[in-house]
Amino acid sequence: MWKSIEQYVFEHAANTPDKKAIITRAREVTYSELAREAAGCVEFLKRKGVKKGSVVVVKTNQTVEHIVLYLAIHLAGGVMASLERTISNEGIANAARSVGADVIISDDPAAVELYPSIFIDSGCFKPEGGEAAVEFFSEEESLFTFPKAEDPGEILFTTGTTGASKGVEMSHGALFALAENVIYGVSCPQDFVLVVPGPLNHANAIRNLTAALVTGGAVYILNGMMNLQNFYEALDYPCEKISCCLPPAYLRMMFMLSGDKIGEYADKIDYIMSSTAPIPEADKERLCRLLPKSRLYNSYGSSESGIVCMYNYNAYPGMQNCIGLATKNSEVLIVDENGNEIPSSAENPGLIACRSTANMIGYVNAPDLTKQCLRDGVFYTNDIGYKDEDGFIYILGRKGDVINVGGMKVAPSEVEEAAIAYEGVEDCICVSMDDAITGKALKLLVVLRGGMKLDPKELRTYLADRLEAYKVPQKYEQVAQIKRTYNGKLDRKAYS
Repeated sequence: MWKSIEQYVFEHAANTPDKKAIITRAREVTYSELAREAAGCVEFLKRKGVKKGSVVVVKTNQTVEHIVLYLAIHLAGGVMASLERTISNEGIANAARSVGADVIISDDPAAVELYPSIFIDSGCFKPEGGEAAVEFFSEEESLFTFPKAEDPGEILFTTGTTGASKGVEMSHGALFALAENVIYGVSCPQDFVLVVPGPLNHANAIRNLTAALVTGGAVYILNGMMNLQNFYEALDYPCEKISCCLPPAYLRMMFMLSGDKIGEYADKIDYIMSSTAPIPEADKERLCRLLPKSRLYNSYGSSESGIVCMYNYNAYPGMQNCIGLATKNSEVLIVDENGNEIPSSAENPGLIACRSTANMIGYVNAPDLTKQCLRDGVFYTNDIGYKDEDGFIYILGRKGDVINVGGMKVAPSEVEEAAIAYEGVEDCICVSMDDAITGKALKLLVVLRGGMKLDPKELRTYLADRLEAYKVPQKYEQVAQIKRTYNGKLDRKAYS
């Protein structure tokens, strides 16, 4: 029988009440404590005006209280729309307007002056906040029913790297299917601790969190990776094995700031799962060398369809551009421009599409946009790829990112992949520039390791040995940093 994520939490609270559920540097709560706080919060939300179908916009923070709120909004019948923790009041109001929000939960009431709605101060959910919701009501006073599979439960906002940010609405049935995709994709053990430093308004972090809650694992929440001492402190948490959810940008940051220190945990790390972007081959090889016994995954997916494929590159090394096999609740199709499935290969790639019970309901208040990419249960992407005879999926780039150099199509990711392996390059992005002869030409922006100076001729020679001539950039520029979105993706729009 189907069960919601919330029902799993309450079953764990009944069966293993003292088992750790959420860990932060400030607090640790067991499953019984998590369920009790969520139940108390439900009644509080209802008395504030949250009811079945209410859209609740929440400014995210990396705390136990945010997870309590996530569960409680669902139990109250609401739909939670999570926003970046650094978002401005104007940004909150714009997001609330786009999804027709009924309630805003934030630390500043100024947002409701721009978009009138019910305002709840997020400070009241903190244990030290004085009027904490969990102090007002006991579990016995709270009346709620668990969500049904067809009920809307969540809205995530896309990062806007390929257009304006959109609200992606998911049903509770899809939320469970997404959790299952992670659980089966990484062979998730029932008793484990998972370190999640990524923002809890982003699909990758929240999917890993819910997978842990379904299996009864513990989640150690961090506030990013800028403080690596906190990250390694999390890895030292007293448990037999520990796992991590680390986007590629966080892996690169880890290598930049702490070298090979992760190798000291080779006997403790069960798996590392990365998503949001491809991992450079050089970083894969380095991690495989440092963690030879760990399972190392790079997953592929989107806010609209979750984790669609997963690739254990420690078990199957050297498969460049591979994103692995389809996850449990997803079927990957390769289609042509008209959405028709085609036989594909490296020589005959197509567009990646996904048929899945984990696909979104649609973009909020955007039926025409939804119809463009979601038809008959299949979500159609702009990612170019193919499937080999063993079912492994490969991605070659994004249709909108491809640069036309005199009639020859170049995926900038391929150039970046080659450049990041050059000694001293910490980060890079390949962009287009105008050219009088070819129309467009390639330009490479690079960040070099501390104190190093760029030698454009030497880098060009290096790339010419590894790429076809038309894929070698004409111009090279050393910069202090590469612009990325808040979740670590290359911000290509910033250079267009």
